[in-house]
Amino acid sequence: MNTISMEEEKKIFNFLKSQGCCLRCCLRFIGYRMSDCYSNPLEFAARMNYIDDKDDSSKTPCIACLGILQDKTQENVITKVVEEVKKKDYDCATFICALTVPVSIKLREHILYAYVSKETGTHESITSALRTKLQNVKDTWKSFMISKLEQAMEKHADLSTPSPFLIEIFLSYGDDEIIFQELINKHKGSNKQTKRKCNDNIFSRKNLETLLSEITDEQFIDYFKISQIISKTFVHVNDVLCSHSSIFIGGRYNKFSRELSQTPWFINGEKKVETSVQDLLCNSIAETVKAECTFYSIKFLSSGREDVDVRNVYSGRPFAVELLNPRMTNITSDLLTHLAASINQSTKQVQITSGLKVLSRLDLKKLKEGENAKTKFYRALCVCEGVNGSLPQLENLNKLKNIKIVQRTPVRVLHRRPLSPRTRVIYEMRARWAKPHELKKLHTAAESVDVFFVLDVKTQAGTYVKEFVHGDFGRTKPSLSDFLNVDVDIIALDVTGINLKWP
Repeated sequence: MNTISMEEEKKIFNFLKSQGCCLRCCLRFIGYRMSDCYSNPLEFAARMNYIDDKDDSSKTPCIACLGILQDKTQENVITKVVEEVKKKDYDCATFICALTVPVSIKLREHILYAYVSKETGTHESITSALRTKLQNVKDTWKSFMISKLEQAMEKHADLSTPSPFLIEIFLSYGDDEIIFQELINKHKGSNKQTKRKCNDNIFSRKNLETLLSEITDEQFIDYFKISQIISKTFVHVNDVLCSHSSIFIGGRYNKFSRELSQTPWFINGEKKVETSVQDLLCNSIAETVKAECTFYSIKFLSSGREDVDVRNVYSGRPFAVELLNPRMTNITSDLLTHLAASINQSTKQVQITSGLKVLSRLDLKKLKEGENAKTKFYRALCVCEGVNGSLPQLENLNKLKNIKIVQRTPVRVLHRRPLSPRTRVIYEMRARWAKPHELKKLHTAAESVDVFFVLDVKTQAGTYVKEFVHGDFGRTKPSLSDFLNVDVDIIALDVTGINLKWP
């Protein structure tokens, strides 16, 4: 026997209403799920002959939902949501909504169902069937509140995509912990396992679920009288939080300074360089789209990185910036063009070499994969001492192809990289003597320019080029020093090309 008649529905409905349930909760408890019955519960209940059509809903807080499904709280919620969205100036045309409700809602539902069976004489099988049909408060709230929020904010609720703009509404109830504590105190004395389970956080939803699975209807009636859970106050709108999922903007950059780190450089909390590539690029982008703009909130992604003293020239290094919680999301190509020009005008140390672009997750995957799959091009200014301008074996470098080298972690990065050898490929090299104009800015006491040469090299991604040149005390084998059979050092290094289609 689990089929409920209209008379039984009406009896349960009126019992719940007499105990202080709002009309929407009365409909929830007898299994209604259609959104139209919750849009205008007074009209629907009158049409179903549950109440007289002149009957007005109670102005006191509902004993079941604490006012969450009542008009007074809804007006409060709408006002605070609209205020928050306008204050933060989010321009996203769509939204999704999340609702957090007091823990005791579930407890109240169990208590009321226990009393429904006792006070109305409803068969246990019918009560059990109604419990399975009960729509939770959150889903009921969304069924009629989403349309009201859409109208108030002039935004569209997008649940299918879903929208990247999330509005979180936190509702709290002052006596929540008192009611839950009373249940704990009455039940834990007879159940040592419950006491252990509730030790960590006695007010958690998880612990409540554990208790509810152990307690019978008879125990609920023994522990609580309905009068004990009557609410004197409505739930409080504790907070409204708005957030937009990250967006990514990327392009390519050149770095022309040999005194600029790629990311902010701190040692023991002290900033070692005044600014960085990340600061010069990302701060302007984050400010433009009104994203969070702090050291910890900006995430700078790039296809590899250059050292502080290494330039990046010609086509530039692919990069992307993750923008957390942006409030401007309608980003046009004109805006990006203006933004790139503005950044280039503001600094000579870093320049954007390609048009900026809003990126997809697939684009980011390509950037990440390119770290290991791409080839890279470098130009190194090298010096050989004590060769008196004669180094016939230099020309032999141009004949070498696809050389495999083994590099142990360089001494200069041992403090932040694991100690592990790796094999890399030098695809080809081109060497020539340095020209006078290439040495003008060098601060060196060398009398002869003939000891300097320029090496253009094409390598596998992840090759330590500096160490390939000088050998790093034998940690790179073979090295340029090995091929030339003389000591070689590197004076300056440029990244001249990163073979990755981007953006």
